[in-house]
Amino acid sequence: MIDTGLRWFAAIFCIAGLTHIGAVLLAPGQSRDLAFTGVDTSGTDGRLARVDNSNTAADLDPAFLNAVCRFDSDSGPMRLTGAMPASYWSIAAMADDGRILSTLSREDLRGSDIDLLVGRTAALDAARQAAGIDSIETMSLPVDTGFVLVRLFAGDLDDRSRAEEAFDRLQCRPALPD
Repeated sequence: MIDTGLRWFAAIFCIAGLTHIGAVLLAPGQSRDLAFTGVDTSGTDGRLARVDNSNTAADLDPAFLNAVCRFDSDSGPMRLTGAMPASYWSIAAMADDGRILSTLSREDLRGSDIDLLVGRTAALDAARQAAGIDSIETMSLPVDTGFVLVRLFAGDLDDRSRAEEAFDRLQCRPALPD
């Protein structure tokens, strides 16, 4: 009798353990990282929407300034322009489900000014030809919609307000005028 009870206990314990391990291993692949996708970008009028701990679920480093800008194939490629301080900054294009599609940093671009087209390859080529801009950096993406996350390190700057002003002057507009 004890032998049968011990076998049942071991079998249930193994099934429970395998179920737990399977759930732990499969859960990240089944869930989406929506930390930045809930940020309201409406009404920004060509500016990036600032992201802080009040409007995102992400655990953000307070030494960085963060902002997002939506891109959508319906409005064509998006153009991100502005001058950045000499400290570290990075740009990440992300799909709506939170996957990182492409990244750039200050070291990848020439100088500290940003002039970047973001969108699908065919749309980027058409926008460059229509606007007559051949020598502009591009970020070709495999999706129609998503957002661009811009991060600026402002932790060691003497005047953080200078960094915030530069960050607020960044513009995110459709590359082709309506």
